[in-house]
Amino acid sequence: MAKSMGQSRAFRLWPDWDERRDMVMLAALRQKFSTHYKLKALLLSTGDEELAEASPHDFYWGIGGDGSGQNRLGQLLMQVRAELR
Repeated sequence: MAKSMGQSRAFRLWPDWDERRDMVMLAALRQKFSTHYKLKALLLSTGDEELAEASPHDFYWGIGGDGSGQNRLGQLLMQVRAELR
């Protein structure tokens, strides 16, 4: 539901959303993995593997259809994984 709302232009975004979005996602991921033990264990079980959001349409959070995306979600997940160790 949050993803749909974020993709909708019916809701106004913060004017500086592009500067804030990584900070907001990082805070959400930290909360998610510190609250849910099973998800934390799953994330830690990935070891040192590179994590990627394999969305073919998202070139910011994911790797995009051709692999050239920024993969910010994967990078932030790897950051949280390192913090949890």
